[in-house]
Formats: sequence, structure tokens, C-alpha cells
Amino acid sequence: MKEVDCISCKQEIPLTDPFVKFECPVCGELIARCDKCRTFGHPYKCKCGFEGP
Repeated sequence: MKEVDCISCKQEIPLTDPFVKFECPVCGELIARCDKCRTFGHPYKCKCGFEGP
């Protein structure tokens, strides 16, 4: 089964687990965040330098 990495905690997220994915509003890079990091508002930083909560 394929997995993606959380941009905040760097852990692998199985595609069967709850997570959110979206494009960076600046560069369009795919950003994936696990449910835990999203819920607690852990910060993330895209490769282009864009930062989010």
C-alpha cells in the first residue's frame, strides 16, 4: 500500500489513515498533513518557503 509523508512531523501516513492533502498556495507543491498535526495546528514549511499553521 502506498504512503505519504506528513510535512509537519515527517511520519509516513498510510492512505487508509485520516489525513489532508492540498496544494501550496504559492508554488502548487502537494502538501500532506496527518490528522494529529492538523488538529493541533503544528506548523509546516513548504519547499518554496511558504509557512502555515
